[in-house]
Amino acid sequence: MKDPRASALADYFYQRAAAFSFSADVNDAQDTARAGMALLDAAALAAQLSSSDVILRTLSEAGRFEMTPDRKAVFLETDELRAAIQRPLLGSQMTGYEILALVVKTARRR
Repeated sequence: MKDPRASALADYFYQRAAAFSFSADVNDAQDTARAGMALLDAAALAAQLSSSDVILRTLSEAGRFEMTPDRKAVFLETDELRAAIQRPLLGSQMTGYEILALVVKTARRR
Protein backbone atom coordinates (compact mmCIF):
# COMPACT_ATOMS: atom_id res chain seq x y z
CA MET A 1 0.00 0.00 0.00
CA LYS A 2 1.33 3.43 -0.96
CA ASP A 3 2.22 5.78 1.88
CA PRO A 4 -0.19 8.74 1.87
CA ARG A 5 2.70 11.07 2.74
CA ALA A 6 4.48 10.04 -0.48
CA SER A 7 1.33 10.83 -2.44
CA ALA A 8 0.96 14.19 -0.69
CA LEU A 9 4.57 15.16 -1.42
CA ALA A 10 4.20 14.08 -5.04
CA ASP A 11 0.99 16.12 -5.35
CA TYR A 12 2.80 19.15 -3.95
CA PHE A 13 5.54 18.85 -6.56
CA TYR A 14 2.96 18.35 -9.33
CA GLN A 15 1.25 21.56 -8.23
CA ARG A 16 4.53 23.48 -8.21
CA ALA A 17 5.38 22.04 -11.65
CA ALA A 18 2.04 23.21 -13.00
CA ALA A 19 2.81 26.74 -11.81
CA PHE A 20 6.19 26.64 -13.55
CA SER A 21 4.59 25.24 -16.69
CA PHE A 22 2.05 28.04 -16.83
CA SER A 23 4.83 30.57 -16.35
CA ALA A 24 6.90 28.96 -19.12
CA ASP A 25 3.92 29.10 -21.48
CA VAL A 26 3.47 32.81 -20.81
CA ASN A 27 7.10 33.93 -21.09
CA ASP A 28 8.51 31.20 -23.38
CA ALA A 29 11.55 30.74 -21.10
CA GLN A 30 13.53 27.52 -21.51
CA ASP A 31 14.91 27.72 -17.95
CA THR A 32 11.42 27.90 -16.52
CA ALA A 33 10.33 24.90 -18.59
CA ARG A 34 13.37 22.91 -17.38
CA ALA A 35 12.50 23.85 -13.80
CA GLY A 36 9.01 22.48 -14.29
CA MET A 37 10.43 19.25 -15.68
CA ALA A 38 12.72 18.90 -12.65
CA LEU A 39 9.71 19.31 -10.38
CA LEU A 40 7.89 16.60 -12.33
CA ASP A 41 10.93 14.38 -11.80
CA ALA A 42 10.82 15.13 -8.07
CA ALA A 43 7.10 14.29 -8.03
CA ALA A 44 7.72 10.92 -9.69
CA LEU A 45 10.49 10.16 -7.18
CA ALA A 46 8.34 11.24 -4.23
CA ALA A 47 5.46 9.04 -5.35
CA GLN A 48 7.71 5.99 -5.07
CA LEU A 49 9.00 6.65 -1.54
CA SER A 50 8.38 3.86 0.94
CA SER A 51 6.98 4.39 4.42
CA SER A 52 10.42 3.83 5.93
CA ASP A 53 12.21 6.32 3.68
CA VAL A 54 14.30 8.91 5.53
CA ILE A 55 12.79 11.70 3.42
CA LEU A 56 9.26 10.99 4.62
CA ARG A 57 10.44 10.42 8.18
CA THR A 58 12.38 13.70 8.26
CA LEU A 59 9.53 15.72 6.75
CA SER A 60 7.09 14.11 9.21
CA GLU A 61 9.33 14.97 12.15
CA ALA A 62 9.50 18.56 10.86
CA GLY A 63 5.69 18.71 10.91
CA ARG A 64 5.27 19.00 7.13
CA PHE A 65 2.35 16.55 6.86
CA GLU A 66 -1.18 16.74 8.12
CA MET A 67 -3.20 13.57 8.17
CA THR A 68 -6.87 13.76 7.19
CA PRO A 69 -9.72 11.70 8.67
CA ASP A 70 -9.90 9.62 5.47
CA ARG A 71 -6.30 8.44 6.01
CA LYS A 72 -4.81 10.72 3.39
CA ALA A 73 -2.10 13.30 3.92
CA VAL A 74 -1.53 16.89 2.92
CA PHE A 75 1.95 18.36 2.52
CA LEU A 76 2.18 21.63 4.44
CA GLU A 77 4.19 24.22 2.57
CA THR A 78 5.92 27.09 4.31
CA ASP A 79 7.18 30.34 2.81
CA GLU A 80 10.72 29.03 3.34
CA LEU A 81 10.01 25.81 1.44
CA ARG A 82 8.42 27.64 -1.48
CA ALA A 83 11.33 30.07 -1.66
CA ALA A 84 13.87 27.26 -1.42
CA ILE A 85 12.32 25.47 -4.37
CA GLN A 86 11.76 28.49 -6.57
CA ARG A 87 15.07 30.32 -6.23
CA PRO A 88 17.49 27.56 -7.26
CA LEU A 89 15.18 26.25 -9.96
CA LEU A 90 15.03 29.64 -11.58
CA GLY A 91 18.76 30.24 -11.22
CA SER A 92 20.37 26.91 -12.06
CA GLN A 93 19.27 23.49 -13.15
CA MET A 94 18.45 20.93 -10.49
CA THR A 95 17.51 17.28 -10.61
CA GLY A 96 14.54 15.70 -8.90
CA TYR A 97 16.89 14.19 -6.31
CA GLU A 98 18.41 17.61 -5.60
CA ILE A 99 14.96 19.12 -5.15
CA LEU A 100 14.00 16.41 -2.65
CA ALA A 101 17.25 16.98 -0.75
CA LEU A 102 16.63 20.74 -0.72
CA VAL A 103 13.12 20.29 0.69
CA VAL A 104 14.43 18.03 3.47
CA LYS A 105 17.29 20.42 4.27
CA THR A 106 14.94 23.39 4.42
CA ALA A 107 12.36 21.54 6.56
CA ARG A 108 15.07 20.57 9.06
CA ARG A 109 15.89 24.23 9.71
CA ARG A 110 12.52 24.96 11.25
